[in-house]
Parts: sequence; C-alpha cells; structure tokens
Amino acid sequence: MKFFKNKLSVVLMLGSGHGLNDMIAGYFLGSLVQLNTGLIQTGMGLFMYNLLAFGGQYPVALLLEKMKTPKKFLLIAYALNIAALICFSYYIRLSLVLAGVASAIYHVAGGTICAEKNKATMIGMFAAPGVVGLILGGYFAYRNISILSWLLFAALLVLGSLAFLTQERNKTGMTENNETVSEKKFQLDRHDLIMILLLTIISLRSAVWNIFQLIHENNYHWLIAIAASAFVGKLAGGWISDRVGWKWYTFISLGFATPLITFFREEIILFCIGIGLLQSSIPSTTMLLIRSLKGKTERAIGLSFGAAIILGAILFYTPFRSVILSDIFIWASGGIMLALLFFASNKKIEQGL
Repeated sequence: MKFFKNKLSVVLMLGSGHGLNDMIAGYFLGSLVQLNTGLIQTGMGLFMYNLLAFGGQYPVALLLEKMKTPKKFLLIAYALNIAALICFSYYIRLSLVLAGVASAIYHVAGGTICAEKNKATMIGMFAAPGVVGLILGGYFAYRNISILSWLLFAALLVLGSLAFLTQERNKTGMTENNETVSEKKFQLDRHDLIMILLLTIISLRSAVWNIFQLIHENNYHWLIAIAASAFVGKLAGGWISDRVGWKWYTFISLGFATPLITFFREEIILFCIGIGLLQSSIPSTTMLLIRSLKGKTERAIGLSFGAAIILGAILFYTPFRSVILSDIFIWASGGIMLALLFFASNKKIEQGL
C-alpha cells in the first residue's frame, strides 16, 4: 500500500495503534476496579499488568535489538491484544497478562520505528495518543459502557494495517551528520543527567500522587483535562525541541512543570499546564537517551517508555515514598540542582565554551 510508504503516515498509523493499545489496557484495568474483587486482588492485578507492560519493555528491547524485525513484533503485539479481548469475558486476569505483554512489545517496536528519522517530533506523535486512550478506556469501564466488540473490531483493523507496513531501517542512525548545531555544542554530561532525573522525580512525585487521588475520587473531568494536556504537550514538545535543542527544551519544560504541578494542585488550569509541560519533555528526553546510548534505539525506547516508569512506581511503593512526597525533598533537590548548575558552568568556562 503506497500510503504506508510515507514516513509521516507510518508514524500516524503507529500512533493510532498506540492509542488503541492503551485504550484496551485502560478498559481492562477500569473493569477490574469495577468488579470489586477486593483491594488485594485488584492491587495484584494492577501490579501484574504494570510489571509486564512497563518492566517488560527493556527485555523486549534487547530481543528486538538482536532480531531487527520490528514489524513482526508489532504484529505479535496486536495478535496478543486480540487474544486478550477474546479472553476478557471469561478470564480477566489472563487478559491482563496478554495485554501487558502486548503493550511492552508495541511500545518498543513502534517507538523504535518512529525514532528512525532522528526527530523528537515523530516520538511525540507516536507517544501522544497513549494517555488519551488509557483514560478513555478507563472512563468507559467506569461508566459500565461495554465497548468490547468495538475494541475487537478496531484491533483487527490495526492488525490488518500493520500487515501492509513497509519498513525501511535507517542505516545512518544517530550519526554526527544528523545532529543539529545546538546538539553538537551542548552534549549531555553527568551533571545534566542528575538534574533531569531530579526534575523528573519532583514533577512525577506530585503528578502521580494527584492522578491517583483523582482516580480514587472518580473525578474523570479532571482526568480528561489531564489527558488532553498530555496529548498536546507531547505533540508540541517534540516539534519545539527539534528546533530549540533537545537538552535545552528538557531543562526548560521540566523546570516550569515542577512548580506548577507541585504548588498548584487545586488549580486545574495551572496543574494541566504543568502536566502538559511534563509530558512535553518525553520526546526530547527519549532522543537524548538514544544519543547517550550511542544510537541503541531499542534500549533507549525501553528505558524511556518503560523502565523509568516502573522504577518510579517502585519508589512510590517503598519507604522512600514518604521522603519523596515531603516538601523538604523539593527544597533539598532545588539546592542540589543549583549547585550542579554552578559546577557545570564553571567547568564550561574552564573549557572555554
């Protein structure tokens, strides 16, 4: 099919598949909560899905790196999604397992193809529909609206579309010729990585906590607003960061997102702006990871979309949670970042940059 020979059309199709993939997961997870099977069983189901969907991405990345067949991986992912939808009415936990594995495979394979042009814009277009699909799927489950047959029909369409996908590997990868002037001048160093990590933890610390609160209170109006903010943020962040530089945009977006998400939890407009800025940093940080890993795109995608999220979840379910959720952590992290900026600036001055 000629349509899928155009790179933009491929990314749009893969992004739509990402949205449907996460919508299936959101519907399953929302339905599990609605079953009222008990807190422990529900919690185990949610943990099992997240462990497979996010924790499984790095092992999938290592396998894909060896096999170099992302199209086959995408087909397997949607075959598993279809199997999960068929099993849903009979054994929901088996469906969660199948959907979790499918999600891990689809994120890595789809993200790898979309990253081949060395553009954060493509990553943003692939990632943006995910959170919208997840929240919409959960919303339909919360409202007890059965969409199982529609999801199955849509999944079959996506599987058929993937079968016609023509994929040409980018042989150049992350070479020096593909780098922008700003990215050549400002390379990512250890100070940068620590600062990005701290900013992300501070922002996620408040964002995740508030989203969990909204789900607990069944406040889906806020959740839909958050989904829209995340969608726009990823699209805009990818496009802007390709033009101003991935590193600079990451610092700017996370720097503004942190206070908005932390101190304006009750103000929906400011909070959603913060969420949008936080999500807008995902395309640029993904591209920076690919650069740091010397073009090992599969691993970078697995770390960006999967491992970072599962590590964040582990922090929230350990004794460290009380520390991360404290305001002292914010001020201590702010002091550390100022110190890092000071030492990094002095180092660049000494090097004559």
